[in-house]
Amino acid sequence: ISVEKLSRQLEKKGIMYALNRLSERGLIEKRYAPPRKRNVFRSVTILSAVPADRWSDAALEKYREDGSKRYVRARELIRLLQEKPLEKAAVKQHRFSDELINRLVKEGVLSRTEKEVPRELAVVYEEELIKDLELTDEQEEFVQKAAPFVGAQHQHRVFLLHGITGSGKTQIYIELIHKAVEAGQGTIVLIPEIVLTPQTLARFRNVFGDKVGVIHSRLSRGERLEMLQRIREGRYQVVIGPRSAIFAPFANLGLIIIDEEHEGSYKQQDSAPRYHARDVGIYRAYLNNIPVVLGSATPSMESFYNTHNGKYQYFYLSQRIHARNLPRTFLVNVLDEWRKAGARQVICESLLLKLETRLLSKEQAMLFLNRRGFSPYIQCHECGYVAKCENCDITLTYHFAGKKIRCHYCGFETDAPDFCPECKGFDVLYKGIGTQKIEEEAKERFPHARILRMDQDTTKGKQGHARLLEKFRNYEADFLIGTKMIAKGLDFSRVTLVGVINADQGLHFPDFRASEKVFQMLVQASGRAGRGASSGEVVIQTFDPNHFIFQYLLQHDFKGFYKKELTTRESLKYPPFSRLVLIRFSGEDEAAVLGYAQSVAKFLWSANSKKRFVILGPAPAPLARINNRYRYQILIKQERSIDPALGLVRRILRKGLLENPEVRKWPVKIEIDIDPTEIL
Repeated sequence: ISVEKLSRQLEKKGIMYALNRLSERGLIEKRYAPPRKRNVFRSVTILSAVPADRWSDAALEKYREDGSKRYVRARELIRLLQEKPLEKAAVKQHRFSDELINRLVKEGVLSRTEKEVPRELAVVYEEELIKDLELTDEQEEFVQKAAPFVGAQHQHRVFLLHGITGSGKTQIYIELIHKAVEAGQGTIVLIPEIVLTPQTLARFRNVFGDKVGVIHSRLSRGERLEMLQRIREGRYQVVIGPRSAIFAPFANLGLIIIDEEHEGSYKQQDSAPRYHARDVGIYRAYLNNIPVVLGSATPSMESFYNTHNGKYQYFYLSQRIHARNLPRTFLVNVLDEWRKAGARQVICESLLLKLETRLLSKEQAMLFLNRRGFSPYIQCHECGYVAKCENCDITLTYHFAGKKIRCHYCGFETDAPDFCPECKGFDVLYKGIGTQKIEEEAKERFPHARILRMDQDTTKGKQGHARLLEKFRNYEADFLIGTKMIAKGLDFSRVTLVGVINADQGLHFPDFRASEKVFQMLVQASGRAGRGASSGEVVIQTFDPNHFIFQYLLQHDFKGFYKKELTTRESLKYPPFSRLVLIRFSGEDEAAVLGYAQSVAKFLWSANSKKRFVILGPAPAPLARINNRYRYQILIKQERSIDPALGLVRRILRKGLLENPEVRKWPVKIEIDIDPTEIL
């Protein structure tokens, strides 16, 4: 019996522990059975007429042209298919029943065959061409450096390609992929966001044709199975996609490319296995003895630090292609702008003037704010009441469409109140701003402008993001307003202005990576401007212009930022000088969750008698309640110089938690995340 079937019959989950115990005692035998082979390819039924000389006498008697009127419809179907074979769906359009078709097939008058029909993945950017194939000196130098390791055996290397935005990293990827394709090897190209897939896919297909496949979460189950099978069979040599594409089943893998390697989206955090696609890619390349190229305009602190340790080979692209200049960056103090204008403006006057200039010159602009919705929260001005989620410790976001307030964590939604539920007052204010609010302000100031908004609310369809980007690329819109999904990787030649509405978003989060993440986001957003023939400008609105990250941002000085941030990390023993393990406890009873978290903390303290690592907590998670589940967490900090592989911590957690049968009975959920990128 299969484990799945046994679990259904017993109406129990998690039976593997019991099965392993029975197997150890010799009472049962376990063996692996390969899954039943399934036809994963889409097929259609083709109906055709069998020549009359192969019919039976009975069929000839019934279906001859001068025969009984009883078989008129049958003769009409036979004549239709004698002209040419048709798909069954086309035959059904002529109102022929399944019963008639099946009877004629059974009598040998018609034949029925199955034809494999490949699922065609939609590619919106059919005309997205890389016209200039001549490499710059810097591009050529890196290709010459990395190419000898592509296609060769036992040549594992990790290259960190640090190139400013618009420096032509994609063209370098294409040149290296050519080497792998010529050697008959496969290539995996990881991109951080699904929104980048159409543009990236089209660029690579324009070069490599039908050798390019794509994997991402918006494929249907059938499309995904077919894609994986085609990769196994060698029909694709290049696979593009977000983090899950790192598991593409190539039989002969020759190269792995991870674009925007610093992105946190490469880490799967919501469910097990909590892997980081960058680390998986490097280890898979090590197992296959092949090279890895990590590309970024703002490398992660860990990757940049590894270049100094000699683990990665470093290369810097300092010039944009065609010798284009980096965009000019202007820092706007929002408080000063408000004082000058005598009003609190969402989009400051200096940015509004630059937007008006783009409209007159028929250029495009992008406005970036990493918060969707109309307003982050609503508050009563009379009693101070703030609308919060019933299930989570977080304020509800107001969405103008439908006049709803919604929780972006658990999905709770209700109508926006017309008056305060506490004091019944009518002075209810909408606090903060979201992408919907930016859209409304822009439409009010520029009523004739064509405006698109791109966030999770407007890209829910299968090709929603692709359709919006295609409109913007075809100059069917003047302004594109969006969240972080528009801040990286996209390349539009008409965009000469990028406005960052609130650069402080996330800067003061309780996260040691907060400054790094905001700096990377602002550099990536700024890099969307001036990628065509015209120079670009970036306007950054901030309430804290004296923050140190802006000093380095204005000077385009990543290395200076890196050195300062590294000094802070070293003094506090945070990554890359240490490794972290996050243990999170969640449950519906807060006292029970805290109690079990404290018992685990006591176990860790007793197991850490030699003080080999640091234990922080238990403490409430920054988001202490989500979907009616209370959350506490413990953070373990292990210095790399003492135990870089976390060997001791792993053994302690495996023995004390993962393999402990008593822990499995606890009424709380325990999640363990090695090297977390988020601690919210």
